[in-house]
Amino acid sequence: MTTPLPEKRASTPTVALKEIMLRVPWRGTGASVRIHDELLADREEEQVSLLVNPLAGNGKVKALYESWGYVQVSEQQPSPDGPVLAAMVRAVRPPAESGT
Repeated sequence: MTTPLPEKRASTPTVALKEIMLRVPWRGTGASVRIHDELLADREEEQVSLLVNPLAGNGKVKALYESWGYVQVSEQQPSPDGPVLAAMVRAVRPPAESGT
């Protein structure tokens, strides 16, 4: 991590999400969030983390994760010649929105 994680984030049981990729015909159909939610449905950890290149898709990929409730908590550069990635987290089961 290029910046330290907040203590609460570092000590909370966490599952790491590696990648969700869809073929072009499936993009924009809601399939990725359904796959994401199904992968997390029975997890016991309190939060889920992922790394994303903030430049991917001109920022659209990071914005998609933000729309799913992820927040950036740090940055990470896995290799000296690689991109700086946004480290993002959210609750495995975010609180239900009021009125739903």
